[in-house]
Amino acid sequence: MLKNFKKKSLKVKIAIIAFMVFMIALVSYVLYSTLKPEPPVAYEMSKVSYGEITDYLEVSGTVESGVSEKFTAIEGVFVEEVFASVGDNVKKGDLLATFNVSGATKYVNDAKKDYDKALKDYNDAKKASDSNAKRKAELATEIADVQNEIKVKEKEIKDLENEIQNTETTTEYVAIPQEQIDAIAMQMAQNGATEEEINAFIESAKNTQIPSSSTDNGKQELLMQKNLELSKLNSELSSLQAENAVAVSTDNESMLETLKTLADAQKATYENVKKIYDEMKNGWYADNDGIVTVVNIKAGEKFIPVADQSASIDLSALLGDNANSNLITSLVGDSVSVPTGTGITLESYEDMIVSVTVGKSDLLKIKVGMEAIVTSLDSEYEAEVIYVGATAVDSSGSLDISSITTSLMGGTGGANGALVKIKIHNPDEKVVIGFDVDIKIKLQTVQNVLKVPVEAVVYNNGNYFVFVFDETKGTATKRTIEKGTLDDVSYEIVSGLVEGEMVIKSPDPNMEDGTSVQNKTA
Repeated sequence: MLKNFKKKSLKVKIAIIAFMVFMIALVSYVLYSTLKPEPPVAYEMSKVSYGEITDYLEVSGTVESGVSEKFTAIEGVFVEEVFASVGDNVKKGDLLATFNVSGATKYVNDAKKDYDKALKDYNDAKKASDSNAKRKAELATEIADVQNEIKVKEKEIKDLENEIQNTETTTEYVAIPQEQIDAIAMQMAQNGATEEEINAFIESAKNTQIPSSSTDNGKQELLMQKNLELSKLNSELSSLQAENAVAVSTDNESMLETLKTLADAQKATYENVKKIYDEMKNGWYADNDGIVTVVNIKAGEKFIPVADQSASIDLSALLGDNANSNLITSLVGDSVSVPTGTGITLESYEDMIVSVTVGKSDLLKIKVGMEAIVTSLDSEYEAEVIYVGATAVDSSGSLDISSITTSLMGGTGGANGALVKIKIHNPDEKVVIGFDVDIKIKLQTVQNVLKVPVEAVVYNNGNYFVFVFDETKGTATKRTIEKGTLDDVSYEIVSGLVEGEMVIKSPDPNMEDGTSVQNKTA
């Protein structure tokens, strides 16, 4: 073969050598492409470091006016002029409407009469109650004094009986002589005792037996006298206790309280009617800058409330649930009931709030005064939590992102939540009443904590882990962590990492330990 190659021409020799070199190169390339190792996957890395994390609760809600000014009109008043229409922007102090209120004067006068009567009824009852209370106090003192006198008298009688028993050989018990009973009864009559008291004494005296001794008539007479005095005291005590029972039975605190409640309610009714009357008499003026959202009055016509906005000023709402309804009905009688309705509604732009409903787990995190960020039409506004409800409300119409997340992860939830109100600072034309907006409530800010990007953390089967990059070996290692709070960009690391380590962002969650990787951001 070599001899044949030598016989070839120079051109042929060059072609053969070139072909052989090409074939060797081709085989070498195929072998290299087949057997060469895969290059490491490049990932963005982040260094574990200390910093601050702000924890937000994200919700959404509807913009409302913080001050909704409703102008109430009395049915039947004559509307003279109306200076506002729905959609008008008005300034504080602008005149909205004028009226002829002569048709409502009767309502004011009747309400005043009802209040005056209720107040007089209460004052009369209070005076009688005070007098009765004073007499009850006097009776309590008198009863106590007589009871003490009876105890003293009973002891004197007992001591005298013992003395007579020890000094006499024979003792017998005899009735009190009638002449002594008559004498004492006459004396009681002269002292002002009633016929009932005298009869009670005579009956008691007739049934009283006193010891009689043949050896000491003086002591027997003294014992008789003391028994008569005891009978008189018992009769006086019975009379005082009977009077006290009458005083207690006539002391009706419930009635007095009801009359006081009624008087207060009649006063509130009168003041309410008078306020509406005076405002209409002077004309309706805007108390704030805002937009007119309701107009139910028409110039040149008498006011008739819209069916779903009509109301009446009466005592039902003012008396409360604790009043005695039957008693109130009998006392009120034909008290005035004033038909009213909303004539104009003005929504103020000076105070704009957002109402949201949060779940029970989030409610415990929110406090009045917390800062918030409201986003409306791609603009952000500083805001503040001004109200946190203490009772549950229907949560329909608002979106609680946190509660949805909890539900998706197996947490418990419910249809009800609590109302939270957030005030927007310095709103402008992009904050529109009735529009939905997004809110981030700043729950807490933690300082000087170890943190990593949220995209570096992987969740699986109840555990959180990251992949740590070994810069020396160029490999990744899976490591379980304990996380703390979080914000939009970072997780707090409670344990599992140390400052300065590198973690992989958005790793393949199925990556095995020791996998070769490279730093895309290096």
